[in-house]
Amino acid sequence: MDNGGLAGKRVLVAEDEYNIAMFLVEYLQMKDVDVVGPAGNLKALDALVDAHAIDGALLDINLGGELVYPLADRLLERNIPFVLTSGYDDNVPERFADAPRCGKPYRLEALTQALEQALQARGVPGSG
Repeated sequence: MDNGGLAGKRVLVAEDEYNIAMFLVEYLQMKDVDVVGPAGNLKALDALVDAHAIDGALLDINLGGELVYPLADRLLERNIPFVLTSGYDDNVPERFADAPRCGKPYRLEALTQALEQALQARGVPGSG
């Protein structure tokens, strides 16, 4: 399987459901992704963002009652792409209307494609 778009990327995983988080970690590692996290609350996620260079993120919108939008704002400020994930039909704030989204339960192809496209969209042509 081609891992080209994700191989070697550092991806933050924000997910509060343990089984889903472990599934994502295992899946991303099979794609040769360097997973940062996972973590399921904003305090832990902020610490991970402070401690690690990351290329992109998968952000569950609702982390045990906390909305992930403050972290998404931080990532936007740093020009770090992310994909919003949710098991609900969340109405996202207008500033995130164009952010890629992937519903739960995950379709792995759709999740991979959304993450790859987000990473490519923020990449600088000719760099690397």
